[in-house]
Parts: sequence; structure tokens; C-alpha cells
Amino acid sequence: MRFYVVFALVIIVAFKSVSGQVSLDAEPVSTLDKHLKKMDFITLQSAESKSENLGQYPLYAGYTIPFNDNNLQYGIWETTGNDWQIWRIGLIIPKAEALNVYFEDFNLFPGDRLFIYKPGTDQIFGAFSQINNDRFVGTTFLTDDTLIIEYNTLNDVRSLPFSIKEIGVSVIPSGKEARDFGDSGNCEVLVNCPEGEDYQDEKRGVARVLVKDGSSLFWCSGSLLNNTNRDGTPYFLTAHHCGEDASEEDYSQWVFYFNFESLDCEMPVLEPEYQSVSGAKLIADGRNTGSGSDFKLLLLEEEIPKSYNPYFNGWSRSVDASGSGVGIHHPDGDLKMVSTYLESLISTNYMNPTPNSEGRFWHVVWSETQSGHGVTEGGSSGSPILNPDGYIVGTLSGGRASCNNLTLPDYYGKFSVHWDENGYDSTDQLKPWLDPTGSDVVALRGIGLDTTSIRADFGSDLTEIKVGGGVQFYNKSQGNVTAYKWEFEGGEPEFAESETPPLVYYQKTGEYDVKLVIKSQDDSDSLAIKNYVRVLPNLYPNPSIDGKFHIIFGQTVPDDLEVVVYSIDGRMIQYVLKQSTENSITIDLGEHPQGIYLIQVKSEGNTQIIKAGSKIFSGLK
Repeated sequence: MRFYVVFALVIIVAFKSVSGQVSLDAEPVSTLDKHLKKMDFITLQSAESKSENLGQYPLYAGYTIPFNDNNLQYGIWETTGNDWQIWRIGLIIPKAEALNVYFEDFNLFPGDRLFIYKPGTDQIFGAFSQINNDRFVGTTFLTDDTLIIEYNTLNDVRSLPFSIKEIGVSVIPSGKEARDFGDSGNCEVLVNCPEGEDYQDEKRGVARVLVKDGSSLFWCSGSLLNNTNRDGTPYFLTAHHCGEDASEEDYSQWVFYFNFESLDCEMPVLEPEYQSVSGAKLIADGRNTGSGSDFKLLLLEEEIPKSYNPYFNGWSRSVDASGSGVGIHHPDGDLKMVSTYLESLISTNYMNPTPNSEGRFWHVVWSETQSGHGVTEGGSSGSPILNPDGYIVGTLSGGRASCNNLTLPDYYGKFSVHWDENGYDSTDQLKPWLDPTGSDVVALRGIGLDTTSIRADFGSDLTEIKVGGGVQFYNKSQGNVTAYKWEFEGGEPEFAESETPPLVYYQKTGEYDVKLVIKSQDDSDSLAIKNYVRVLPNLYPNPSIDGKFHIIFGQTVPDDLEVVVYSIDGRMIQYVLKQSTENSITIDLGEHPQGIYLIQVKSEGNTQIIKAGSKIFSGLK
């Protein structure tokens, strides 16, 4: 690799706005002082072409070139009248579509500011400050072939508190279309179209990822994940093949773009402002599609600003196939899109349409909707597929769907396999990280970053049971909840104060309310659902040896009780009905032949049909 250094004169003009990664709200001092020198620019050119990764996934975004520290001598130092020291250097890489910077030993002093921008425009990244300090720091792409790096300090600095390790170059490969803003297929559906209305929380967790793998750059997608501590730990799920050979140093320079989307259902003319964070650590890896389920769990290194309004998506490790839902992703590195499936996912092996209950992947075919026919493309890799409840059930590995092949399938690694089926170590599984409380929950609801805000919600395995049966309730509340109070009308127990209450038994017929009150240190919320549990009469014994059955109500037999008995072929049967206790009645079919009968019980507006076996031996052989 060889580099050539040439010089060009550029005049710096005023700026209008600031955008970029986690940063301070400030502008470069150079924009406020009109007496600074004109600045020379270094032109860096690679004499050797970079070959694109020819695989469909992940999507090639560009490459990096090493930066020789000797080039820093071309930066200029100046001091302003208000004691600011300014250091600036300008870089040009001809024919680049966009540029970014990879810093090493980034160690700014208190009060220091660092900016990256292009001359003559309002696109500024920064101010980076002490809060960004790390061994390695990667930045977002600046869409130009020219950039300026400016360092501002009020400290007595003898040398730069950082070095530049590499410059990232986004290029349009020969014979290829551009891959970035506005470059996805025309069939795609923007996430804020009607198809995304039910997933407005979940979309906030999905991000575009600029992957660094050695000297190659790629586009992928992925999502923040909630964990059972509900504490906003920034776990991020993507695909194993996104940066398959990335090093610890590479991961620390990955860039995650949140809220990179259109404001509505129309493609904007101008690229949205970036909201990004830099750096991650690899926590667990599910290996490739041949030996695993192709997932990668990262822990983001930077705190996600509340201004980004992030959402930590919920998940389900159920093995049951979802009947409908969406995928949310960044095809071609473009704005956030939504694709819809209206037919049930199919359990398969990778790139194999044959159903296989033991398969590690979900096979999906996308559906046409009112705004288009969303599919996936390169750059969508690692993105989540969600069920109707908004829970992630898989991550995109690959497939054949495209805007030219709308009905071909895609394949998502199953979340249930990610959970604990790729190996026995914590580095092979999601379970140790996403269930630190050991709750063993099958599904977990997502939460926002503001953990002081809470919302009560619950569910259960059953809402209709027979007398004497039990219901398992489970908590679905959001936020950092510190206290729970359950109320089970007509249940045993009637109250509970644990997050997951014990099995609640109901001994009397009727319809009963359930209420949950939750509290945090700063807030409280409650949810009460009337007539949530419906308890029906129970038939005992069933089957019966002598043809006698007891219909048990658990309370006084209703005055409006109606009982009708039918044979299995629908004929009405005469029977003897008598009250055996205050809480039950007895039906005697002893004079009728052995067989199956249908007993219809009507009371208090409810109708129940019970299949009963008469004169059938119920013991074991």
C-alpha cells in the first residue's frame, strides 16, 4: 500500500447545525474566529484497489486505509484571542462516497472538544469530549470525499491526546449501485407507513450497524434486547456472519445508528440526522448457519442518550411458529424499513424449504401490503423478525427474497435455538445474559430507557377453567418495578406480592376480576380486568363406572340451571337428575347403554358442553 501527499487550499465557511454520535452541543471554535489561517489539505490515495466481499451477506460498505502518524505534522496549531488552542487537519480521498475516522488512544482532557466536518456545509460530527474516551473510537460516515478534523482545548497541551489509526472509505464498487441512504429496492416499505403502526416502540430498538472486520467495512442490522433485570443493559443482537472474523479492536469501533428513518411514509429528499453510538464487546456467538443458529450478542460500550429514545425489545423463546408479524431492518444500508408476513413461519434448516420440526431456522415468505411488498436485502442481516406481540423470535441469516423475487423465502435463526442450543458455555447462549434472574420466562416484554416510568400488565396460561382448576399468572409489566400486589377475586390465594404469583385455584363457578398494582421508587401503576377468569362446573367422575355423574359448582346450585343430555349421535337422552349436595347435582345414566354422552349445562348465562363416558372402567391395566 502506498500513499501520495498533495496539497489544496480550501476556505472554511460558517456552519449551521451539529449532528452525529454521543456528543456535546457545541460548534468548532474555528467557525467563530474569522482571522484563522487558510488550511492545507492532505490528499491520500490508495494505489491498490480493494476487492469487494462477493457474498450476498453481509453487505459490503467500503474499506479502511492505514493513517501514517507522520501526516499529523501537516495539521496546524493556532491560538485565538480567548485562549482556545485549535489544531486542524484536512483530508481528501478522491472518489470516496463518504469518509469516517478510526481513532486510537482517544484520551481527551476535561473541557476538550473534537469535531469532524466537511468544508462549506452544515454537516458536523461532535463535539466529541472526555465522555467518548476509549482505546479505540470509530465515527459515523461523513458523506463527502473531504473532511476536517478539529481539536479545541483550553488546556496547556504539548501533543495531541489521540492518534488516527485508519480512515474509512465508502465507495461505489465498479458496476454496482450505491449502498446507503436512498439505495434500497423500490418495493420496500418505510417503517412509519401504516404497516409499522403497531410496532412504533419496537422500531426504536432496531439500528443500522457499520461493521468493521479487519480493513473491510459492511452494513448490517440488529436490535437492542431487554433482560429479566429490566435495567437497560445495552445488549444488542445481530448475526454471527456480520463481522465473522472481527477482532476485539474491531468491535470497539463498530458504529450503531438509531432512528435512521423517515418521519412518515414518504422517502425524504435529505438524509436524516445521525443518532449513533460507537463501540461494543462480543458477549456470545451462535456460530454460522452450518453448525449454529447464526446469532451474535454484543454489549454496547457507550451509554445510549435518552434523547435517542431507545427501546429494549422483548423476545420469545417459544418453539411455536408465529402466525404473522413483521421484520424491521435497514436494507442496502438505507433507512429503516418494515416487511410483513401474514402466513405462519415454518421450522426448517437453512436455505431448505422442507419443514423440519428440529430445524434451527424460521422460513418466511413476505406478503404484499397497502404500501408495497417489503422484503429484505443485503444490509438487513442480523435484523429481527417479530411476532404480533412485538417479541423478537429470530434474526435474519439470509435468503432469496428481493424486489425482483418477492415470493422467495428468507431464513431467520430461531431465538429459541439462540437461547441455549448452540453449546454449553455462556459464550454460546443468550440465556445467561438475558435471564440473569433465573426466572426461566418464555417471553419477556420490551422496555424503554426511562426505567422510572412503569406500566402494569399481566397475562395467564388460561382464562377459562373448571371448578378446582388452577391458573398461572405471569407479569408483563414494563419498567424498573420494585413491588407487586396481585388481587385474585374468588381465587386461592386471594393476594400475592411476588413478581410471578403461585398457581391460583378457583373452587366456585363464576367470572372473577384480576388486578395488579406495581410500584417503582418514583411511580406506581395498576391494571384491573373485570371477569378475566371464567370458572365452569366440573363433572366428576369422568368416565363413570356406574353411569352416575356429579356436576360440581363449588357453591349453591344456580336457580336457572338447565341440563340436557345427548347421545354421541345427537339424540336427546332421558336421565334421572337429583341434587346430592347444596353445591352439586347428580345425573344418573345407569339405565342407558355404555358409551359417550354429551352433557349440556346452562347457568347464569353460560353454556358448557361436557363429553362424558358412562359405564366405562377408568382404572389402569
